[in-house]
Amino acid sequence: MDRQLAGSKIAVRTDDRKIIVDDYPLLPVRRRFWEQVLRAVDAPGTASQLRTQLRIVYDAVRETANEPLGTVMPADFIFDQLQADLLRTGELLRELDETIRKLDDGTDNGKLAKRLCGLIFLIRRLPRDPVVDIGVRAKTDTLADLMVRDLVNDGAKLRAQIAPILEKLVERGILIKIDEEYSLQTRESSEWDREFRNRQTRLNSDAPRIAGIRAELIKNSCAEALRNVKLLQGRSKVARRLVLHFGADAPDTKGHEIPVWVRDEWGEKESTVVADARAAGNDNPIIYVFVKRRDAADLQKAIVEREAAEGTIEFKGVPSTDEARDARNAMATRSQAALQTRNMIISSIIDEAKVFQGGGNESYGLTFADKVKTVAEYSLDRLFRKFSDADDHRWNTVINRAKAGAEDALSAVDWSDAPEKHPVCSAVLHEIGSGCKGKDIRDTFEDAPFGWPRDAIDAALIVLFTTGHARATHKGTVLQKGQLDQAKISVTDFRVETTTLSTRDRIKLRQLFQSVGIQCASNQEAAAAGPYLAKLEELAGNAGGNPPLPSSPSIAHLESLRGLEGNEQLTAILEKASELSANAQQWQELADRATDRMSDWDDVVFLAGHAANLPGAQDSVAQMEAITNERRLLEESNPIPGIRKPLTSALREAVTEAHKVFCSTYDQAMGELEANDAWQNIKKDQRESILKAEGIEPPAKLSLGSDTELINALRQTSLETWKIRTDALPQQFANAAMAAAKLLEPKVQTVKLRSTTLRTEDEIRSWAKETEDDLVEKLKNGPVIVS
Repeated sequence: MDRQLAGSKIAVRTDDRKIIVDDYPLLPVRRRFWEQVLRAVDAPGTASQLRTQLRIVYDAVRETANEPLGTVMPADFIFDQLQADLLRTGELLRELDETIRKLDDGTDNGKLAKRLCGLIFLIRRLPRDPVVDIGVRAKTDTLADLMVRDLVNDGAKLRAQIAPILEKLVERGILIKIDEEYSLQTRESSEWDREFRNRQTRLNSDAPRIAGIRAELIKNSCAEALRNVKLLQGRSKVARRLVLHFGADAPDTKGHEIPVWVRDEWGEKESTVVADARAAGNDNPIIYVFVKRRDAADLQKAIVEREAAEGTIEFKGVPSTDEARDARNAMATRSQAALQTRNMIISSIIDEAKVFQGGGNESYGLTFADKVKTVAEYSLDRLFRKFSDADDHRWNTVINRAKAGAEDALSAVDWSDAPEKHPVCSAVLHEIGSGCKGKDIRDTFEDAPFGWPRDAIDAALIVLFTTGHARATHKGTVLQKGQLDQAKISVTDFRVETTTLSTRDRIKLRQLFQSVGIQCASNQEAAAAGPYLAKLEELAGNAGGNPPLPSSPSIAHLESLRGLEGNEQLTAILEKASELSANAQQWQELADRATDRMSDWDDVVFLAGHAANLPGAQDSVAQMEAITNERRLLEESNPIPGIRKPLTSALREAVTEAHKVFCSTYDQAMGELEANDAWQNIKKDQRESILKAEGIEPPAKLSLGSDTELINALRQTSLETWKIRTDALPQQFANAAMAAAKLLEPKVQTVKLRSTTLRTEDEIRSWAKETEDDLVEKLKNGPVIVS
């Protein structure tokens, strides 16, 4: 009894002795087997109900009630109990049912064959998934264990009977033997099996394909075994990765990953791997792995069965009949079993692989991962030989201090010497050279032989930038102190500053900038340099211009300074500080002079425009042309007063005369209007309304005492305008008189005499006659006013 289903999950247990009497005549092992069978075949959920189980046990007890002690219920008894239900629910195919029934031909061997096939059917229905697989297989010994009825006498006798019966059933095609396990066959499953075996034969002859699959399995198994290996280096705890390498050529050791070179006995000798490891030397970081050729035949068999089964399932497609579905399930079970066997062999092979360090020392451990990790700890120091220069967990503090402008930020890592002398800063400064992008700098120092933490690399860059040893340009914009952070580093261009500035130099620069109004905070000199040069260029532009101003001063030296950057630019500004200071002063004076004189010049140009035709103004106009051509407006001696005086004198006289003529004409016309009968007979408000409508206003008092008053007077009324206004007065007053007459005589008509050229007396008499006739005709419609 103790060896019943030994090695399975339902084998004999210590607790079975407590219930063996209660279970009798059913052994505890077989009871557990029945429970598993009921779960596996109970599609509708009726067989596993308590009453069904009680009925089966009751029938089993009744059948053995009169048998002597030691007689137990065989496990296949449950097949007879469930056969009808299995057929009804479709778990048992009708073809298999008929095959099993026909085996019982009344002979002992026929009955035993029927029992065997029923039990094989139940075992094959048990799930094979790793989580729920109980490990029971339809093998000869297992079948004998489950079918023994008489514990005292049946064991050896039954085992002797079962083996030949199984072989005959295989020969008849009723059973199929897969390894040591038996399975029932239908016509459909036979076709599936035939396809499987054809594929199996072809695969066994295809050595390259098997080698490719085996290599891929070794590769994947190695990767899975090392997946959880975590490597942290140094006090800064930098995470390191292992990278698997397969092939005949040695892997590269220039990156930031530890190479694990895997070779197997199918393609290489162990002596060659050991010789390579020894030849590499004690400084080589490569981890050498040799996978032994163990269980090669079993591994190939499992690979072939797995591939053949999967190929058969794919070839046959989706089944459409119960027989096909049953055949497919059987093939899937075969595929799963082959997969488990294959993976178990591969996992065992990998765990037994040999691992060597550069120099030839072998690593020992319980698992493949343990062996590799032990060697990898030493490979870290071999691959990253200069890691110790940057191994510190306080680099983040350095970064924060440097961003805040502290030039002694490296004191956070206990460095008190010049920043550029620190091993990390020195190496980074050398790498920057004439120009380098932040990403490239990071890549260089994160790879072997450095392997530095990114914080260390970034801290060095920010410190060198803060102390003025490096210049940083982010997307075309030169960064100032405090603007460089880790987020910008990868896309920032760095250049080594060829010069550095002392505190005294920076103070002098700030004073120079502030002399032209450019405010500059401490350590912001580079940021203020651009606005300072722009201010000088602005002053230069204002110190000259278009004629009559002189040409703007040359700013070639300013453009030269603009072409520089960073400390190089600041140093060049310091070298030209005296010249630039003198430029600023001179250009400011010229700019102020230009502002003052251009205002006066505009007035003179205005006056000259109004005095162009006046006697005495020609000399002034000629002088203005000379000043314009020779661009002499900003000379020390101001030329404008000498030009302005003759112009204003001539214009005062001309404006005064024009005003006088206008007033005289106005007074005369107004006197005539006031003597007009119609004008006298209308009301005052009517007279005011008419004068306003005709634009007749009394002459304003003229004030020309200052040049400004003269210019304002000319802007209000030019000499030409005075003449036009004076000439318009007679007509304006005539219109006013006519308007007054119309108010008194609403039908009064205005008749304008026809204008013509008369050459003879006859033409005069003719014109007079026509005019008389026209006036007489008009008179019929009302009074006439002739204009």
